[in-house]
Amino acid sequence: MFFSKILFIKRHFKLLLFITSGLGLTYSSPTQADEPLKPIIVTATRSELQSKEVLADYTYISQEEIKNSGLSSIPELLQQQREVQISSYGGPGNVSSVYLRGTSNSQSLVLIDGVKLDSATGGALWNSIPLSLIDHIEIIYGPQSTFYGSDAMGGVIQIFTKKGTEINEFEAVAGYGSNNTSSSSLRLAGSIDKNSGTNYSAVISQENSSGYNTVANNNPANPNSPNYRGWGPFPTSSSTGYSRLGATGNITNTWSQGQELGLEVLTTKTWWKYPNYDIVDPNYFNTFDYDGVARVDNQVNQFSMLSVYSKNKLSETWKSTLVFSGSNNSSQNNTLNSNDILFTPAYDLLWQNDIKIGSDTIQLIAERRMQYAHMDNSAYQTNGCTNDCTVDKQRTTNSLSSSYQLRRGNNLTSVALRTDQITGYDNKTTGSAAYGYFWTERLRTNITYGTGFRAPAFNDLYYPGYGTATLQPETNRNLEGGVRYESSESGIQLTAFRNEIKNFILPINCDVCPAYAYSNSYPINFSDVLIKGLSLGADSKMGNLTVKGSADGMNTIDQTTGLDVPNRAKWTGNASVDYKIGQLSFGTHVLIAGQRWGAVTLNSTGNYNYEHLPSYTVVNIHSNYQINRNLSVFGRVNNVFDSKYQTNYGYSNGGTNVYLGVKYELK
Repeated sequence: MFFSKILFIKRHFKLLLFITSGLGLTYSSPTQADEPLKPIIVTATRSELQSKEVLADYTYISQEEIKNSGLSSIPELLQQQREVQISSYGGPGNVSSVYLRGTSNSQSLVLIDGVKLDSATGGALWNSIPLSLIDHIEIIYGPQSTFYGSDAMGGVIQIFTKKGTEINEFEAVAGYGSNNTSSSSLRLAGSIDKNSGTNYSAVISQENSSGYNTVANNNPANPNSPNYRGWGPFPTSSSTGYSRLGATGNITNTWSQGQELGLEVLTTKTWWKYPNYDIVDPNYFNTFDYDGVARVDNQVNQFSMLSVYSKNKLSETWKSTLVFSGSNNSSQNNTLNSNDILFTPAYDLLWQNDIKIGSDTIQLIAERRMQYAHMDNSAYQTNGCTNDCTVDKQRTTNSLSSSYQLRRGNNLTSVALRTDQITGYDNKTTGSAAYGYFWTERLRTNITYGTGFRAPAFNDLYYPGYGTATLQPETNRNLEGGVRYESSESGIQLTAFRNEIKNFILPINCDVCPAYAYSNSYPINFSDVLIKGLSLGADSKMGNLTVKGSADGMNTIDQTTGLDVPNRAKWTGNASVDYKIGQLSFGTHVLIAGQRWGAVTLNSTGNYNYEHLPSYTVVNIHSNYQINRNLSVFGRVNNVFDSKYQTNYGYSNGGTNVYLGVKYELK
């Protein structure tokens, strides 16, 4: 019912955009004034802190940077940040993984306005989150389990959606580009009454793209590849397009000074295609007709969340925050022979207390989290399930955590401790300690130690023909030190880290498999992984010129085999320059990534890295012209020099692509 209403709004919204585009207009309003170069950070300690007070290594992605990036997906945006790498099956609508400091996609926690983004596979389904709904993003590097519990081993990525203000605003944006890519968004925000203390925001967006063929020439399932396996060809002339619909809204009421109630909702639905082994001829496998034509299959992902909170200043020294949230990540896999359905709802109740003692702060948190998984599978998808095709599982986590933040002169210290009681596992205790020293008001050194853990995902434990119910949680220990210089106009940071991960969960292929692993693969606590790295980042704003750059070096080594963990480059670099002349602003971004290995395999002589992925360089440019106070036009060209590269072996990324749009700002 809810999505039928959304689709009704979408149809009328498209009509509005068609009319205004015909007039050469689109409506939009400025969300906020440009964010300061040095912002307030929330994610590091679950409380607002000035950036110079944050001891953890962090990155802040502002609304201005998101707008200037000219990108279509969050993974592409994150790839432009230091200490972040990605692997993708091609295109903004396809499945991608994000690696913080070399950890896996499932080893970093993703939050949307404080609500955890769950999936049965572990980690975020990045193609389900429209970039147009986002106001800004905070990335906190290193284990954060003492503040957030399971999954936060590599760090935390928190996505903040657009919020209401006391100023009434209206925004609409539309554009069109390569691969028949179109997108549009509409935003309303403001105050119900200037004396009511009630602000609101609502955003709706839609995207469509025909996509392109993502099966690269070296894909083992490409019949034209020298690596072709001789069976199960992928389609090589079909595009893998996508459609994505999203909406978010929030309303807050400040009914008295220091007393706030709020409601936040978000829902998205993504239809996306992917190459598969399905053959159009239904008799293909029966008649061994190797002239059968391969086809693309499709999947529907739907994510929704709701959060209700109450922030109350109980006294001059005591602030209480009570949050109830619920979310559901579901998918339906539509193939020639299956229609599998997966639901993973979760509910969370959290009570956070921040108590001031002079210049110090004590934080106490109690949390209860309930997660569920319902899998309705088919024998086709699982390679032979019979009485275990349907799975219903649940997990409860009860948590208590505390932290103490201290400031004495030039010394800044933070310590935290947390315990998590998880269904089926022993209690998990994590801790962290950080110390910083201000040599001057702008120059600081710091050292941080922290531990983390991740409980296995539902698919790792229970997926028919694959899951291993005896898996143990992953754990890690991270030590890092750094130097940070920060002024009102520029900043530079240098960080060195060492992260050791125990019980690293890895799927392996098998010829002789356990009885339950009839899909010919299963996950095990395979190895210990050691990640060591050095990261340098800098940014500066000099009048109309803004520059930002980073350089990262990293080794991600499997301690069991001595091999590189796949899809992790040993070095990456980013540089961006933005300049404004009168009504015209323009800029460029350059990404350089070193060579990687695509996989690890096992043969009679032992383990070895294979499927080499060469280094690559990608250059993007963007521009914006403010026609008048309200109306502006913008454009971007991504991958200007048509670089041919892969972030996931056998899957190509898009070549040069162009996008043009128009926006009207009104408030």
